[in-house]
Amino acid sequence: MAEEQAPASTSNVDGDDYAWVADEPRTTVSMFSLNGGDGMFKTVQRSPADDWKACIPNTSRQICSKFQWGSFPMYQIVFEHMGYRLPFSVFEVAVFRYLHLTPSQLHPNSLAFIRAFEMTAAYLGFMLTISLFFHAFHLQRSKPKGDAANKFGWVSLKQSVKLFEMFLESVRGFKDSYFFVKPLNSIAWQSVIYQGPAKDVTGAPLVDPSGRPVMEDYSRFPLSWRRSYYLKPDSDFIYSAEELSVEELSNYEQMKVFVSDFPRKYYEDEEGNPVRDEMGVPVTKKAFIDTRKLLASKNVAEMEACFKEMSTVAAKLRKSKADKEKRQAAVLGSSSATAPSPRGDHVDNARASTVVVDLDDAAVNVESQPRPAKVARVEQVNATATGRVSPSSPKFVLPPAIGSPELVRKSPVALSDAEHAIMNDMGPEALKNELADAMVAAFKLMEISSFLNGRECKYLEERDSAKEEAALLRQSLEQANVNHAAYKDRYKLQAGLVTQLTEKEKEAARLVEEKAMLKGQIKDLTTEKETLEGKVRDMESRPCSSGTAPDADELVVDPNGEYKGFTRAALVSRIFELEGQQLDVAKSSFDNVVAQLMILNPGVELVVAGASELKEVHDGAIMSPSPDEED
Repeated sequence: MAEEQAPASTSNVDGDDYAWVADEPRTTVSMFSLNGGDGMFKTVQRSPADDWKACIPNTSRQICSKFQWGSFPMYQIVFEHMGYRLPFSVFEVAVFRYLHLTPSQLHPNSLAFIRAFEMTAAYLGFMLTISLFFHAFHLQRSKPKGDAANKFGWVSLKQSVKLFEMFLESVRGFKDSYFFVKPLNSIAWQSVIYQGPAKDVTGAPLVDPSGRPVMEDYSRFPLSWRRSYYLKPDSDFIYSAEELSVEELSNYEQMKVFVSDFPRKYYEDEEGNPVRDEMGVPVTKKAFIDTRKLLASKNVAEMEACFKEMSTVAAKLRKSKADKEKRQAAVLGSSSATAPSPRGDHVDNARASTVVVDLDDAAVNVESQPRPAKVARVEQVNATATGRVSPSSPKFVLPPAIGSPELVRKSPVALSDAEHAIMNDMGPEALKNELADAMVAAFKLMEISSFLNGRECKYLEERDSAKEEAALLRQSLEQANVNHAAYKDRYKLQAGLVTQLTEKEKEAARLVEEKAMLKGQIKDLTTEKETLEGKVRDMESRPCSSGTAPDADELVVDPNGEYKGFTRAALVSRIFELEGQQLDVAKSSFDNVVAQLMILNPGVELVVAGASELKEVHDGAIMSPSPDEED
């Protein structure tokens, strides 16, 4: 799998001179470039997506080199053991973008801190913010050998208050195990690159000759090592408590309390056995979130199980069982007294007079617990004093307190020769510790059984209660069915009444409209009546009315009563009409006479100019009528 070359991204150009990078990251060649990819972990994305591909760089490309467009280098340990997958989460991208660093420029321990902090916040149920994360973690820069003033190496995160264990105790094993991841499609490419307007040195947008803005590719986080980060002091990336909100401070305190309640852990030697002090008491240390174990979780259930194993349940249970441990120690006839530990600040024993037993480990991981370290063999005469069973007794019987007498009598317990040899080889303190662990496990098992039995009884009680509630619900359902049937009958009757009411309302509306129309007609008729009454009153008030008897003169003039009903104005109009008719008759007679004269005197030229029926002829002269006569 050779590297595929491509033009460098304009967003990823920070100069070709990598002299400022420390020698180790700049000169270390990937083991996959040399062995052809043997043992390479290729799962770099969330299934079932097929958006990214792990590729082997050639020997000329190191972890700090620029790769093709949209590609960036990563350590194999990040994907194989820390659970990172592409695309990165929103919080992870926000951290890279805030630091303005590519992920490979951070030390893998810091990458582990980012994801562990994210998972812890999700488990505790509070929202992650950049300000909260960079209040819990500060920055530190590695000091490379040689020209440390001008060369820069990996960037690391350090905890302001220790909450997480380191993922890598040694820096070896990751520097030469790197490859680069390549986007296979535009969707994957857009997850690390987005387009934005290009700007000049003054920050003004650049435009092409047509006036359109010039678009340039910008990375959501840098894709190669950047020197610009080292030009800022570490303090610029830190949030103080005054800069956090009340909710963020509360969340941070919640996380510190959550870690402080973890049960203490044992110091172990190279073989995995607990380290003990001069008095044989296991030496303990404060426990923190196991980053390696947490990041190994493959799903939410495993993550929650991991937190529960580290959570306050064990501490609370140990506190409630403290008295039982003391009673058990008294039964064994032994007491432990410890001297102050010579280990300094790294050794912190919670109790000086009792043996610290991790009940959570005894209950959950009892099979995987390491055997206590052996001590020198004691003489046989001290066996009874230490509470050990004499090797001469081949069998022993369980005490009646453990079970029923019949079971105890029928079930003797025998020890094998190997077990005899092991127990004879153990000192009194080791035997006491072994017996204490066994008793704690037995009591733990008894308590779990009691709890489960009580929970089962509780479930039975809840079942009976549920049955009673189900019977009541069935009765309520039957009553509801009866009520529903009665309601349906009432609804049918009500529906018929509603239909009739609707029809009546429509008829009433129609009658109201007719009433309004009739009122308008009555109003018009009333107005017409008043008008006619006024006319009648006017006619009655006139002096000549049809009711007056005609006098003798009127009978002479109009014996037939033709003009009896005429008004004064009608009579005047009739007179004018008759007068006009007389003028027409006179004119017609005159014209007729002139025509006859002209016919009777064909040789005579009659002068008729200016003559009319209203003019008089005297001695050959025509006299025009006076103006009054013409009128």
